[in-house]
Formats: sequence, C-alpha cells, structure tokens
Amino acid sequence: MYKIIADKLFNGEKTLEDRVILFDERGIHHVGSDIKEMVKETFRAKFLTPGFIDLISGIGLKEESLGKVEGNDLDEATNPQTPELMALDGINPYDEAFPKAVRGGVTKSLVLPGISNSIGGRGSVIFNFGNNILEMLIKSPFGMRFSVNTEPKETYMKQKKMPVTRMGNAYLIRDALFKAQEYKKNKKKFSLFEESLQGVLDKKDKAFFSSFRADDITTSLRISDEFKLDTVIAHGFEGDLVIDEIKKRNVPVAFGPIILAKETPELRHLSVQVPAKLIEGGVTVALVSGHPYYPAEFLRLQVGLLIREGVERDRALKTITSVPATILGVEEFGRVKEGSKCDLVLFNGVPWETKSQVEKVFIKGKEAYSRRLPM
Repeated sequence: MYKIIADKLFNGEKTLEDRVILFDERGIHHVGSDIKEMVKETFRAKFLTPGFIDLISGIGLKEESLGKVEGNDLDEATNPQTPELMALDGINPYDEAFPKAVRGGVTKSLVLPGISNSIGGRGSVIFNFGNNILEMLIKSPFGMRFSVNTEPKETYMKQKKMPVTRMGNAYLIRDALFKAQEYKKNKKKFSLFEESLQGVLDKKDKAFFSSFRADDITTSLRISDEFKLDTVIAHGFEGDLVIDEIKKRNVPVAFGPIILAKETPELRHLSVQVPAKLIEGGVTVALVSGHPYYPAEFLRLQVGLLIREGVERDRALKTITSVPATILGVEEFGRVKEGSKCDLVLFNGVPWETKSQVEKVFIKGKEAYSRRLPM
C-alpha cells in the first residue's frame, strides 16, 4: 500500500483540499483524511488529478522522428471505405511520443485511424505506458471513425475516384451503413466490411464523426439520425454555430486541438471561444490534443486556455478526465475515488499553468514517470 498526501485533489468532479489517498496495483482504497495504515512509501503533491485522457489521438500510428512512410500508419488512403481496419494493428508501442505524453500527465488515449477516408476504421483505448501493446490495451476495437470534411475529397480527387465532393462523401458513408443493415437482415456470406459496422448500428459502439465546418457537423448529425447512431462530433471547430442542433441530440463534442495553425479554410473559425461557448450552452465537451499535429504532452495547457475564457476550473479539468472516461465507457478511470483504478498525476502546482511540473505519474498503481528519474 502507498500513500499520497495532497494539498489539493481534483477527484473528477470537484477540487478538494487536504486529502490522503491510499492505493496499490489493485486500485484506490481510501480517499479522505489520514488514517493509520502501514504503507511502503508516502508521496506529497501540491495538486493531484486523475490521469488525463486524450479522447481522439493518432499516437503510435504516426510516430515522431520517423519518415513519411516508415513511421506513418495513420491513413490507409487507397479506399475511401475501410471500416474493417483496426488501429491496434498499426500502433507502435515504442513511439517516443508515449513517454512524452505520460510526462505531461496523459495516461490514456483513444487511438483512431486517420481522417483521409470517408470511413477510416476502428479505434483502440490504450494506456500510454507498457512494454508492449497487449500490456497497454484497455479495450479494442472501440469507436468507428467517419470523416465528414474536406480531407476525403482532397485525397481521392488526386486518384480521380469518389469522393471528389461532399455529396459523394456522404453517399459513401450512407451506402456502407445501408449495406451493413441489409447484411444483418440477410446474412448469406461473411463480410468483415459489414461485420465491422454492426457495433455502431446496434449502438454498442460509438461513431466518431470528424467534422470541422458547421455544415459538415449538421450532415454528420443527419446521418446519425437516419441510422440512429451513438455519435460523438470530433473537432467541431464551428460547433458554436449549430449549438442548438448538437444540444437537442445530446451529442458530445471532442473539441480540438485548440492550438493549431489556421492553414486551411476549414480552420478559419478555430478559437478557444468555441468550446467555451459549447460548455456554456450545455454541450458535453472533451478536449483533445490533436496528436500528432499538436503533442499530447501539452493537452493540459489547453485546459488553461479554457479557464482564461471564463470556464470554471473544475469544469475545465473534467474535459480531460471524467468526461472522456464516460464517453469511452471506462468510468473506473478519470476519477479519484475508492474503487477506481489507480491512474494518478502529482503536480507541484496547478495543472493548467505552464510553470507547474508533473512530479510523478502512477499508471495501474505503478510508477510510470518521476521528474527525478531520467526519461
């Protein structure tokens, strides 16, 4: 058994002061005042949080410091409909981005295939720490990536095949979902393509629609309505323009990255004010790092930008802890309470400030990072 004495503790819902946490590899056993208990070691934290969760990431699929071919397994840009692809088959657990993410307090990620295809494939929820992918695995497959944005048409315009318009892109998504419905009714011959879509059609899995513009967001919502999908809007840079449509469907938004150069017209509306407006308007929002385009290590700094815009501090911290945990269906993470899994980050200051440093990270009750130890 180990002990942490925390000046402040964010438990996934609110910040508490002067708390003692007892834990081991089985999980968290006590959160409250100090109690007499034999422990192996005691740690101190100015601020303690659950391990952060990056709700949508390409970590391990597009690796740092490697070339365009060798280290890039993010996009299978040869066929616009690839629901049968699984991120787990492409993740390299030795990507140097993983220890950097842990150093920033990001202990878990949902890794999804890229956005070049109308249907990109199935994701995996993983720890960002482990000797191999099986050690890192939390659940897989989980999540299906759909892309309703300009990326598919730009990719396949070069190949002179559909989609070269947004209409063609939406058709390819509908076509695949309709065929998967018919396949379920009249299954005659096994098809991995159609089988891969059954989870989202049965609402046993979530559909992640990557949409930037307001019109693409509403297209994603219409398709979701037609096929009764359990949808999450990914990125959602113009989500504030259609906030009422998002809210009335109770669809969460995985917003981000906030810090990104506006190099394409689809990004012209990108602003930290957008997620702040969504939260104020009652939409469930999780922040995403945008890795590999913005490093997962700095996910917590985006929380600081939300706070600067007037979002209450605890509500902002929920966007990278309990909110993504709930969306992913892993409520045993993203919170610090008795019975939850032991994923903990110890800070020497408030997490959202650049001057604060991560002192230690515990994943599954084991020390995964210490600032005093070399990386």
